[in-house]
Parts: sequence; structure tokens; C-alpha cells
Amino acid sequence: MSKEKPFNIWTYLLSRQARLTIIVPLILYNLAFWWLGAGAALIITACYSAGLELICKKTGSLAIIALILVSGSIHYLYLRGYHLFGIEQEGVLLSIGGSLSVIIVFGIYSLLGRPVIRTQAENAMPRLTELSVYGTSTYRAVWQEISLVWIITYALKALLLIHLSEASPANINGYVFLGAWPLTLVMIAFSIYWPRFRWSAKRQA
Repeated sequence: MSKEKPFNIWTYLLSRQARLTIIVPLILYNLAFWWLGAGAALIITACYSAGLELICKKTGSLAIIALILVSGSIHYLYLRGYHLFGIEQEGVLLSIGGSLSVIIVFGIYSLLGRPVIRTQAENAMPRLTELSVYGTSTYRAVWQEISLVWIITYALKALLLIHLSEASPANINGYVFLGAWPLTLVMIAFSIYWPRFRWSAKRQA
């Protein structure tokens, strides 16, 4: 155990799990979108998800693909003239669509007792299942707490973007950027370090 590299945000992003369930489908969706259109991009990404679930022994890829599909569907509707919340700016709508996908998918999986973050973390770092706290109510509660924080954070992000798109349209692109990769990296980091803090506090108690 001591010889293993410390698990941090970059360890996860460079892991095979992240490549298969996040990086590859994002690249696939965007390439298909620009070459073939939104409809084809959704179908191709869905097929990739189905194939990955069939050949990959680990579960969890479907949840990440679902995030892309929900967000992509909102984008598809936008291109067909359906503007969610009356928002005209494509970038703003894409950002809000991404937030809604997190709220919907994370919410469903949490209600099913299978938080998305827990599945992704255990796939990327199998040694989590060897911890003494594994399987306890504390272990399960931590992942539900993290999932709830993701849902609340992205709900606030969506509400802020809706407000700022009207109150400060000149600066909206900057707000959209901050709510994209910077926020995602912060949330992944939180999802990695919060369990350590909670389990450490539990052991000390």
C-alpha cells in the first residue's frame, strides 16, 4: 500500500477509467457533432456507451455517458429552435445544459443508492474497497454527501448563469468559462479530499 502513488486529481484524470468514460466520449461527441451534427453525435455516443458497458467488466461508464447525452439532447433541442429558459446565447445554454445533466443523473443514481462519484472513484482506485471503513454507513454516507454537494453546486451554477445572462451579458463568457473546467476540477478535487477528511475524523473520534 505504501508503495502506491498517492491518489490525487491528476492520478484520476490520467487513469484508464477517466480516459474511457470521460475523455474518449467527450472527444467522440464533439468530433461527431462538428462533422455529422448533433443528432448523429448523440447516437454515436450512445452506441459507444452500450459497447463499453458490454466489454468493460467495471460498471459506471453509463452514468458518465448519460451526462453527455442529457446535455447533448438539450443542445440538440436548442439547434432545433427550442431555447430553454428563453436563453439565446448558445454557450450559456450549453453550460446550463451541463448543469442540468449533473443534477438529473447524479440525483437519479443517488436515489438508487449508487452515487456516480463513488462508482468512478472505486473503479479508478480499487484499494478503496480494502479500507476498514468500506461497507459501513459512514462510507456510504460520505459518497451521498459528495453527490449532494455536486447537485447543489451545479444547481446554483445554473441559476447564476440564468441571472447573469440578463444582468451582465457583456461578461457572460467569462462566467461560463469559470463554470466549465475550473469548476469541474475543483469538484473532482473536493470529491477526492472530502472522504479522506471524513474518514480521518471518524478514526480520531
